[in-house]
Order: sequence, then structure tokens, then C-alpha cells
Amino acid sequence: MRAAFTESLVFRLAVTAVATGYYYYRVAGNPVRMTYQVNRGQYSQAPYFLWQKPRPEPVYRHTVMRDFYQREFRVFQESGTLPGFLRELGQKIWSSWKFYLGPVFTLPLLVLPWIFRDRRTRFALLAGALFLLGAAVETWTSPHYLAAATGLLYLVLMQCMRHLRQWRWRGQHLGTALVRAIPVICCALIVLRVGAVVVGAQIEPRWPRGNLERAAILRKLQSSPEQQLIIVRYGADHDLDHDWVYNAADIDAAKVVWARDMGRVDNTELLQYFHGRQVWRLNADQYPLRLEQ
Repeated sequence: MRAAFTESLVFRLAVTAVATGYYYYRVAGNPVRMTYQVNRGQYSQAPYFLWQKPRPEPVYRHTVMRDFYQREFRVFQESGTLPGFLRELGQKIWSSWKFYLGPVFTLPLLVLPWIFRDRRTRFALLAGALFLLGAAVETWTSPHYLAAATGLLYLVLMQCMRHLRQWRWRGQHLGTALVRAIPVICCALIVLRVGAVVVGAQIEPRWPRGNLERAAILRKLQSSPEQQLIIVRYGADHDLDHDWVYNAADIDAAKVVWARDMGRVDNTELLQYFHGRQVWRLNADQYPLRLEQ
């Protein structure tokens, strides 16, 4: 049984590796060069890890692109100091705690010191510690960066819950009651969230819900028989996390192409390349939004 499982696992991993390598080869021209590396090499000055040296500043054709990547470069520079490193580390811990644990799953961690003596969890604890150490010295970390260790986290949580069940208080099985309450609370939260969606109640931050205005414009123009070009202008106080300009992989064949405004002179080459398309102009930071020809 174990041999069959191992063979199945190896086969699946091999197929995944081949498919991923083929994808990288078609996109980046090299089966072992990740597309993320291409992006970082083209635009970013900040390296992946704090001990690495920064790259020379690339040539940016758009102010908004430079502002976006310079913002993360400032994070790299600030993290080179002890106060800056501790501040960023605290932010990483806080955002990851909210995403993966919250108050409900923090309760089982109260018995974490007890499971260090549990041989069944030693590998999970060691692997998780090494994973978190690597994340701590990254220049920046979003909660989804830790997704690869989700299985380890919940394995440790389950073992914590097994130990928590043994807690007694004044002869009562307090730990058992706490463990049973956890899935009940989780189910109640699911009902609460689904119910909020049904009644249209806003119980979560709006960000990041996606650019709904862009989606509406795109849906409208895709129903037109003509190919479209939208030139987007940003204001001086544009939100860098609310971008409008991104396109399908095959840009030339896309029904709607989005481009940043480069000024009257520099837009000439863009208009010549996409000649034959219906051209629209959009000020993305002006409300109400209005497409202009």
C-alpha cells in the first residue's frame, strides 16, 4: 500500500514538474526560469531577501510603475534597520494571524508548549519553523505567500486540540468543551458570512474586491463588434493598489486593450500600432467615470 502511494505521488509530482517547466519555457523561454523572476528582473529594484544587494533602478516608462516599485524598495531599505525589521515582522505576523488563525484557532495554541514533547509533531514543528524563518527574512510577505505551509499549520493545530481535550478544571472536562466549541463557532461564522452576502450587509473591508468599474466597462465594450483601445489617465493622487491597465496574454488579438496615457506625442506610436481600433480615453481618478472618444 505504501509503495503504491509513493509511486502515485512521484508520478503526480513528475507530471506537475513537466507541465510547469513547459509553461515557463513558453512564457519565459527557459523551463527553469519562473515568470515571477522575469517580472522582478524587468521592473524591481528591491531583491527577494533582506541580505541581498539591490539592483540598479530600471528605466520606467510610466510614473505609476516607478511609484509602485519604489514603494516596495523603501520597505527593503527600512527593513535593513532593526526598528524597521521589527516593524515589518510585526506586520507580517499580524496579517498572517488574521488570515489563518483569528481568535478561534488561537485557542488551541495555548497548549503549544506541551506538543513539543510529542514525537508525532516534531517534523511538522521543525518544518514550520524553518518555513517561517525564511518568510521572516523576505523583503515583503503577504498571507498567501505562506500557503505552502497551511497543511503543517493545521496539523499542529489538530495536535494542539488533542492535547487541549485533556484539560480539566475542578474535575470538569473543560478542554473537551472548548474543542467541541471550535467547529461550532466556525460553522456559525460561515452562516454569518453567507447571510451577509445574501442580505447585502458589508461586514468585511471593501479591499480587495477587485475593480468592479473596470469589469463593467470591459463587459460593455466586449459586446461591441469593433476592437477597442482604452487609454487610461491617472491623477496625481492615484491609488497604486487600484490599477486599471492589464491585458490578456495575446494583447494583439484581445477585443479590448488597455494602455496608460503617455501624452499626446508618445501616444502616437501606440495609436499607429493599434490602428483600426475604436479609441477611448478614461480618467480613472475622476468620478463619475466617463469614457470619451
